[in-house]
Amino acid sequence: MEFIRDTSVEKDRVARDIAAQRKIESGLVCAISALEPAPTFDYRKSRVIRRIRPCHVLYHYQIHPVFGWMHARIQTWFPFHIQIALNGREWLSRRMQQEGMKYVQEGNCFAWIEDFGQAQKWMKEQLKTGWTEVLDGFVEKLNPIHDEFFDPFPGTYYWTCYQSEWATDVVFQDASYLKRLMAVLTPHAIASYRSADVLRYFGRRINQDGSIPARFDGQCNPICGNTGRASE
Repeated sequence: MEFIRDTSVEKDRVARDIAAQRKIESGLVCAISALEPAPTFDYRKSRVIRRIRPCHVLYHYQIHPVFGWMHARIQTWFPFHIQIALNGREWLSRRMQQEGMKYVQEGNCFAWIEDFGQAQKWMKEQLKTGWTEVLDGFVEKLNPIHDEFFDPFPGTYYWTCYQSEWATDVVFQDASYLKRLMAVLTPHAIASYRSADVLRYFGRRINQDGSIPARFDGQCNPICGNTGRASE
């Protein structure tokens, strides 16, 4: 269990460092706790009012046998709001490992796959997932006494898509063609995008005015990428 007080600290990076240090390749990696704004309710003059207040939340990071690297977040008071973050490419890489298919992954991108056609079929299988059953399976692990709490008023979670991202990887079969194309793409990228745009892409914080933070350490490693997040 790691408590993080500084809101600028990247929880995903902390969890990945722990996994690397302890050589964890599967199962629970760690739990990270923090204070974050979360919804709750107040009873005021015969009325129930929804409030957003600082709340103790828990992040459970794990390497799931099906979904790969992921995390689930739960707030520790009513209504015990849950968010689950999954990465479609992590999911696919896990499937390819299990099937013995060779591939090269750079950050959150597949630079090469032994059989692109078969990998694409496995990727499309994700669209047929029964999400309610899958996500309900995480509830008991996040809150083992959920049923005890709500025994007088039994109920289940309902799930919505809080945030999602769809991305397409473009792969060139001819390296020499890409090399010629880079002579056009590189000047275009330099002229069209700022350093702040690159930092945002890699999940790094920037100042409100768009300038680079003075304490930026020069590291811009991708830490997330294509992540779908579901919430109750």
